[in-house]
Amino acid sequence: MQYQNNFHRLPAIGISEEEWDFGRVKQGENPVHTFMVSNQGTGELNINRVRASCGCVQTTISDTLLSPGESAELKALFSTSDYEGKLEKIIYINSNDPDIPEKRIKVKIEIEHRFKPKIHVTGIEQSVGVLSQGDVVNLNVIVENQGDAELIIDKIDTYQHIILNNSLPMKILPKEKSEIKLTYHSTEHLLGEVREAVMVYCNDPLTPSFSIRISGYIKEKEPDKISITPAKVVYHLGPDSENDLLQKLVIRNFGIEGAKIISVESSADYIISLGNEYQLEPEKTLNLPIALQKNIAVNEIGREDKEEYLFLTFAIPIKINE
Repeated sequence: MQYQNNFHRLPAIGISEEEWDFGRVKQGENPVHTFMVSNQGTGELNINRVRASCGCVQTTISDTLLSPGESAELKALFSTSDYEGKLEKIIYINSNDPDIPEKRIKVKIEIEHRFKPKIHVTGIEQSVGVLSQGDVVNLNVIVENQGDAELIIDKIDTYQHIILNNSLPMKILPKEKSEIKLTYHSTEHLLGEVREAVMVYCNDPLTPSFSIRISGYIKEKEPDKISITPAKVVYHLGPDSENDLLQKLVIRNFGIEGAKIISVESSADYIISLGNEYQLEPEKTLNLPIALQKNIAVNEIGREDKEEYLFLTFAIPIKINE
């Protein structure tokens, strides 16, 4: 007979409120309410699980095994930092109550709109391509404020090869754009792959920081080269040749820096240049005319073969930085 009495003892879950309204709160506040969960039956109540329909509602219960007449505190905290407007969520309580194995509590809240900036970045991945060691590249990253409060970029961490060309803090009004301007110097970078990052910090509550990634490849710089053709100038002093014979040297600057010819001299008075100073621009060709005064040459050397020389003096700029 005692066995039959124990068999009919059943738990029954009770809740202090089946619905709770947190009311109107400011975004960022985390209101808490405590529900009382009780065992209103005659058997032991075992609460197996408590969960919410949204991660914004965090629940804790003080006890999960309740004898008849006992109660436990169920605390529900609503995290509002990423939400706004009117919301309704459900708390589920699973137990061994045979009539209500899953008890539901509805929680409501109205979260006020908070004016805040919202950052949007175009050009977060930057490639410098293939550079020769010593090359300099300018990089621009577009930043847009898509929020409804002023966006402030107050810190940008750069590294050895990267220079920031903006003044901080950068302030961007709602719906406006600005540029983060960077200069990449490859002079001191080791040869090979480039993988750099610039960290940017701002007052966007959802994206307080982000990185601008810079990639590319650094190769050894080819030396600047100046070529002169032909390698040898030949004059013929035949009887039918003109009095003054004119030839030209073709000088090509293959470098990225300009050069200057500041004097042209020869080992013989009868070989003259028609100019004495020439500016040799980067990646340009210069025609340098050289004349042989035939009558003077014949008087001095006759009809014999003779080898003379032309001397060019180049002035190449050398830059010295701090």
